[in-house]
Amino acid sequence: MSQTHTIEGFVSSLVKQFTARPGTIAGEVSKLGAARRQTVALLANVTDEEAHWSPRLGAWSVIQVVDHVVLFEALYRDSIAKLIELGRQGRKTEIKYTLADIDVSLPGIPRAVWPLLEGPLDCMNTFVPAALRQTFIRFPVVAARSPKIADPRPGLTLNGIREELVSSAKATAELLAHPLPDDGQNMKLSHPVLGVNNVVDLLGMMTAHEERHQKQIRELLSHSMGERDSG
Repeated sequence: MSQTHTIEGFVSSLVKQFTARPGTIAGEVSKLGAARRQTVALLANVTDEEAHWSPRLGAWSVIQVVDHVVLFEALYRDSIAKLIELGRQGRKTEIKYTLADIDVSLPGIPRAVWPLLEGPLDCMNTFVPAALRQTFIRFPVVAARSPKIADPRPGLTLNGIREELVSSAKATAELLAHPLPDDGQNMKLSHPVLGVNNVVDLLGMMTAHEERHQKQIRELLSHSMGERDSG
């Protein structure tokens, strides 16, 4: 995808996000489920060779991208589960992650410098709406470095990752099958780069993240098939 198309998509998505009605947990779970079905469909006729093909040394293959999506969902699902448990215990339903917990960063800034930026970033993110954060995730005008916790695992198999796509989405839906107080609006997770997000926001970020990587999967499959046909 060209940079021009990325920026156009970014602006269009941003307008839609700001003009849309406020989300609900049920609505966001439904959107995540729809995105997951699209990802599963992308892999329906993929061969093992295509799934493991990489454009260059160190670049992710389709199967690694999909594993990253599954791990990212698990990261946020586990955080939501912790928030729910805090609520059950009658404790404050807020979790604060540092860059040591989730080491997301941006290119051009050494990882060693990021801890010094945590305070200013926390302050700035107080004023950044969730709609803007989700749009940045969906259309990476500036590509962020993935946190190590969501780096693809070794020994992945195509059948195994297909099963995990389905089971992971099911686990997220089951976790949120019962209503939460205030529809999760007052259950919040904060992070210097990812910002302050309630449960509805987190689900929206999961969907935005998956849709972003669906574009990457399509591009990888197109290139891998081209390599196969030319070989």
